[in-house]
Amino acid sequence: MFHCQTFASIIQVKTDNAAVITLDNASMTKKTIWLNPAYQQTCPPTAIFADRDGTLIRHVDYIDDPAKIELLPGVKAGVQRLIEAKIPFFILTNQSGVGRGYFPIERVYACQARLFELLEIEPTQIAGWCIAPEAPETAGGYRKPSPRFIQAACQHLDLAPTECHMVGDTLVDLETAWNAGARAWAVACGKPALPEAHAAGTITGGCYRICPDFAGCLAQIMP
Repeated sequence: MFHCQTFASIIQVKTDNAAVITLDNASMTKKTIWLNPAYQQTCPPTAIFADRDGTLIRHVDYIDDPAKIELLPGVKAGVQRLIEAKIPFFILTNQSGVGRGYFPIERVYACQARLFELLEIEPTQIAGWCIAPEAPETAGGYRKPSPRFIQAACQHLDLAPTECHMVGDTLVDLETAWNAGARAWAVACGKPALPEAHAAGTITGGCYRICPDFAGCLAQIMP
């Protein structure tokens, strides 16, 4: 069931037509934002957006070492199932360690490449991703809970955000879904704050469902 402690109407905000930003002459995994043109015309009328740290991989604060990337149980099979079903799958990750000066963006790209290795897929097999390297105080970027990337991806695929799903392990991920008008899914396998708030009934702002992990969410989204 969907949980709505304090229900607020989901507001759809139109995209501001911001350009998709990539790095010139970069390899496939060295892009901060990428939308796969292969998904533009041939896709079901839905999409799955997922947070990375704590949702797809084990959470490590300010992770910048590819050797520390560890897939959570069921993630590889779940992502491969989405690919086989031709359901567009996007990864969204805030990486403020770059904006804070803790490590360079190249370390994030290395972790991104390692993620695809562990998933045993090519980057071009998913619909796209968004790496937001901004520090929290930086305005105007794609950092969650901004809905800008979901809006741009939905515009790219001609999808209604209300038919799409956002999965994550933090309140910020839920807020990203609510801000975009997408369906919000929480997982209990990442940071403990979200499942604790769920148990206490203190999550406000919109409706959501909570599952043990990413695989559990997919089992309900596409049974």
